[in-house]
Amino acid sequence: MNSRERILTACNHKEADRVPIDCGSMRSTGISAIVYNKLKSELGLKQPCLMYDFQQQLAYTGDELRDFFHVDSMDVGEAFIGDLQKDWREWILPDGSLCLLPKYIDARREDNVTYLYDSSGFKVGKQPHSSLYCDQIFYPYGDLEAIPELLDESVYSHTMWSVPAFPFNLDLTNSEEDYRKFVSTIKGFRKKTDRALMISMGHSFFEFGGFIRQTENFLCDIMIDRINVERLLNTLEERYMIKLERIMRDVSDDIDIVQFGDDLGTQNGPWMNPELIRDLFVPHYKKLWDYVHRNSKCKVFMHNCGSISSILGYLIDAGLDIINPVQTTAANMDPVMLKREFGRDLTFWGGGCETQKVLTSGTAEQVCDQVRRRIEILGKDGGFVFNQIHNILANVPVENVLTMYKTAYDYGVY
Repeated sequence: MNSRERILTACNHKEADRVPIDCGSMRSTGISAIVYNKLKSELGLKQPCLMYDFQQQLAYTGDELRDFFHVDSMDVGEAFIGDLQKDWREWILPDGSLCLLPKYIDARREDNVTYLYDSSGFKVGKQPHSSLYCDQIFYPYGDLEAIPELLDESVYSHTMWSVPAFPFNLDLTNSEEDYRKFVSTIKGFRKKTDRALMISMGHSFFEFGGFIRQTENFLCDIMIDRINVERLLNTLEERYMIKLERIMRDVSDDIDIVQFGDDLGTQNGPWMNPELIRDLFVPHYKKLWDYVHRNSKCKVFMHNCGSISSILGYLIDAGLDIINPVQTTAANMDPVMLKREFGRDLTFWGGGCETQKVLTSGTAEQVCDQVRRRIEILGKDGGFVFNQIHNILANVPVENVLTMYKTAYDYGVY
């Protein structure tokens, strides 16, 4: 059984020859560039550290590390790496180690702060010298009393999270040349690998409202300015559908999983009443996900952090196939309950090891024990792709990373 078959078997709720494994197929299942460099030194990897995601400081996994960890899926964005000499530049990470950064990412060191700029020259992100990550500092409508009736077109690019990652650094809307390159690159890449390919669309609704208004303002908007909130969500849906329709038309046969994301949970529960989420946001997810299912064989993947068990039924009804990161450290997210209540309908992509405590500060033995237990719980009857909960952060010990993936491979055989 090859990697693609293994992933799709699990997503069809059948046991494959072993539990499939992921490391870095999207921007919340990956690995810190700092940890990548430590693994590179430990394992003698030859591929340079390619930090494609500046906001979270994530590196591409690369074939060497994927082979070592027996990884079965990958981000189709890696097809667009290009020429390392021409398209990348050297960058120094907070721990002093080196990486390469895409030249289209405009990051500038100014005194003891690094600023991230968007394509129009706005400062949208800030990373103090002492920080490992980048924080959003510009909210286009954050100072307004309400969402304006007329949305400035630039609002869609003037946020930190709109600074793209591959392949969306290409102009897929207006440049026919870029779009032809996008299609031909994916089709060629498909022929070179038997790993399952994921394309990261994002297409958030709740999060995007927070990106342009600040979260606290957007939460108030939801309660007191419902008309304008719904107008914003309808506008986003229309924009998202344009890109989704085009991509599904031309490369859906070359992709296995389409990734969406919208963090609706906090550590203790959803951001708002579950019924409000059902009424306000779920219809928009359904429109997008129905389109994917009607026009392809792709699985629908949603990244959705926090305590979200109370809304999983609504997401299943809307057409969700795969949930990530399976944050079992949040309230009401016990893995036994999740598998029992939702395991017939959802594939759990994550939940294999807790990054908040065990992976970061536990012993190798504790990591091994938790990985084994999670495979026992979540892997039964398929419906599980092994991954830690969210990204491997910069302060995770290399020994724990190695232990986690070795245990997942050794213990995951059915």
